[in-house]
Amino acid sequence: MNASPSLVVFDVVGTLFSLDRVEEVLSEHGCPDGTLEFWFARLLHAAFASTLAGRYAPYREAGASTLRQVAEMWSFDASLVPEALAAMNELEARPKAEACLEALAAGGRRLVALTNGGPGTLTALMERSGLGRFFEALRSADEIGACKPHPAPYRAILEQAGVEPAGACMVAAHGWDVLGADAVGMDTVYIRSLEGRWPLPGQPPGQTVASLADVPQAVEALASASGPAASTSSSSQDG
Repeated sequence: MNASPSLVVFDVVGTLFSLDRVEEVLSEHGCPDGTLEFWFARLLHAAFASTLAGRYAPYREAGASTLRQVAEMWSFDASLVPEALAAMNELEARPKAEACLEALAAGGRRLVALTNGGPGTLTALMERSGLGRFFEALRSADEIGACKPHPAPYRAILEQAGVEPAGACMVAAHGWDVLGADAVGMDTVYIRSLEGRWPLPGQPPGQTVASLADVPQAVEALASASGPAASTSSSSQDG
């Protein structure tokens, strides 16, 4: 059983912020349904591959190259690329994000944001939304030279915070992000609203919740649980 998590690390895009604004831009340019999902799958593929190969590609550059690839594959005008990338700085925070962060901060948790997105996007989103006031640190994979779920980003944020993995918890709506955090020894809270079900074999580690509103209670459950019960989910995968 891990110790009570004093540090709570949040993923940003998809977890705290919705990609609806980017989808609006793609739709305005007449892109086919499913373009956003397909583009982000290609983007993650490129980011993961470049990290594993030791030739890290900054997220914005990978985003541009993969969207141009999708434009060619799906026969739409690639001139929308700059506008689509600019929309990444205009994402709206999820409705329960502020209340979630406020509850955790009020409970004495230290909060950090860790994103695969670029540092400029991270700063813009936090300033525009006002959520930046809750975080003691904002870190981008671009600054580390490796993207999640590689161990390096998680270890970098733990080292910066001076916290052992057992004293930290990762909150994310992406199964691969939860997997990466668990692999370095962190506790985890998986928000299943984005993916619906855990996408990897077996059951998710740590706690599973329906939305950001449930995260503070899940973090408390991690802190109070003991023994084998600590790894049980707070929400059914079939819910």
